[in-house]
Amino acid sequence: MKVVIIGASTSGLFTAYLLAKEGVEVQVYERMNALGLPPRTLIVTNKLNEILDFVPKEAIINQVKYLELFSKSKSAKLELHCPDLIIERKKLVELFARLAEGAGAKIVLRHQFEGFAQLTKRVVVNLRNLETNEQRRFSADILVGADGPLSGVARFASCDGHHLSALLQARVALPNNANHDTFQVWFDSNHTKYFYWLIPESDRVAAVGLISNDPHKAEAGLMTFLRERGLNPLQFQAAMVAMHRFELTDSFMPAGQNVFLVGDSAAQVKVTTVGGVVTGLHAARALAHAILNGRNYSKELRELKLELNLHLLVRNMLNLFNDADYDELICMLNGKLKPFLEKLSRDELKQSFLRMIWIEPRLITLGAKAFLRSMLWNANRHQ
Repeated sequence: MKVVIIGASTSGLFTAYLLAKEGVEVQVYERMNALGLPPRTLIVTNKLNEILDFVPKEAIINQVKYLELFSKSKSAKLELHCPDLIIERKKLVELFARLAEGAGAKIVLRHQFEGFAQLTKRVVVNLRNLETNEQRRFSADILVGADGPLSGVARFASCDGHHLSALLQARVALPNNANHDTFQVWFDSNHTKYFYWLIPESDRVAAVGLISNDPHKAEAGLMTFLRERGLNPLQFQAAMVAMHRFELTDSFMPAGQNVFLVGDSAAQVKVTTVGGVVTGLHAARALAHAILNGRNYSKELRELKLELNLHLLVRNMLNLFNDADYDELICMLNGKLKPFLEKLSRDELKQSFLRMIWIEPRLITLGAKAFLRSMLWNANRHQ
């Protein structure tokens, strides 16, 4: 069996590793001239180690034991039962590349995907060598699109595009009022539907950023946030993130059952926190298992889809919140929810969603109030 993977992303390379170590012929093609570009600081849950079955020590640059949350006038501090991991994305990509190549996969840089065609039970892949400008064409049993939120594989197959959000963060000197073991989050509904964050890379440097639906608004919002806190950017890191949606029920292409998407290409992203590393690796395991065992990839993804759909449900509700709602939410986090949330992983929402509501029924009232206010506002706007 021959598998071609487009995109040397974390999910693409992990898929390559899982397949190659079982004897599958795997080729990975990447458009860039180096792996892991551009570098970016990430925060992930300890669930990463469980998904990988090992601890990626060389990619972990820090661990945080505490999570501090701020609204306009309230704050809460949680002590995490399992510390979150601060990851340098480039180092993680390079680690997966070494594992994949060590298992027998071939990684080829400077090759751009230009299309594919179905040929009976195989797929013919078209690539362009960006060094020589020569076009290459060859067949494979399976094609995997792991080429990010603007996936060429998805576009060529006429797959509906994903809604994209802009991620922008700046590396700064760690502020005096911040600790290297504490991840900080600020909710400010006037500037972003999401949140601002501070991720400590060490006791000297941190990454401060936000998510916005518009790149220009992201830049304006971040610069205002930095100025208000007297922080000087040392370096900027940016990315576009594909947002999961309910309609994307399958991650194979309509062209056939041997063309698949994984990771950001399939928008396998938790939209509450816009995190896609752990979920993308989860999907990589599901895809590798489906390929190796002749299983249905979509069925292998059922557990992950439920998790992502719940995150989307929560995100849609949070998008309706104003500053007063966040103040009320923070108060709840300081109450009965606190010990439960301290043990909770952001990657295990399906195990805890109903339990949270049972512990704190006022969450339903808070959500209903925000929803009703939104409905009334929309009705008045259209009168």
